[in-house]
Amino acid sequence: MAEPVSAPAVLLDQDGIQQVVKRLADELSARYDDGLVLVAVLRGSVPFLADLVRAMSIRTTVDFVALSPYAPGTGRVRLVMDAATSVEGRDVVIVEDIVDTGLTAAFLLSELGRRNPKSVSLCTLVDRPARRIVPVDLDFVGLEVEDHFVIGYGLDFDGRYRNLQVLATADPATLANDPDAYLSLYGA
Repeated sequence: MAEPVSAPAVLLDQDGIQQVVKRLADELSARYDDGLVLVAVLRGSVPFLADLVRAMSIRTTVDFVALSPYAPGTGRVRLVMDAATSVEGRDVVIVEDIVDTGLTAAFLLSELGRRNPKSVSLCTLVDRPARRIVPVDLDFVGLEVEDHFVIGYGLDFDGRYRNLQVLATADPATLANDPDAYLSLYGA
């Protein structure tokens, strides 16, 4: 007999996501009225970035970086695709889908900080501080969650659920046993 699927909890529905994105866009637009460079971390941040940049009322330049996943126990990430835009003398905001351990965020803050920007800060859709290994300052936070695994709106499990129109908690063990366990969220 199959184990019951632990029920997901919707953290933000479509309207809630758009309210969070609008709030963050307003905060960014107010702080950086002369414009800024948004450097998004591929792949999870793409839905968030697309909505964020459309909601902003200032001039923006958008670029991307990709990082290798860090090997558990090493705390190391590496840049596999660098931003093409020069950030020297410019305000830079790193756009993340989630800040979890802080390893990726700390690496990017350091890496972009060495390029002589006017400023470098961090904007994340989801902050999960319970798993933080490296302390990082988060300048713009959409939603803080407890130590829950989150899927949807860019956040995935093994490449699945990125295109959900909601943010929801999920049980990683349930997903490992049945990657399709939360397909019902597509109707949420």
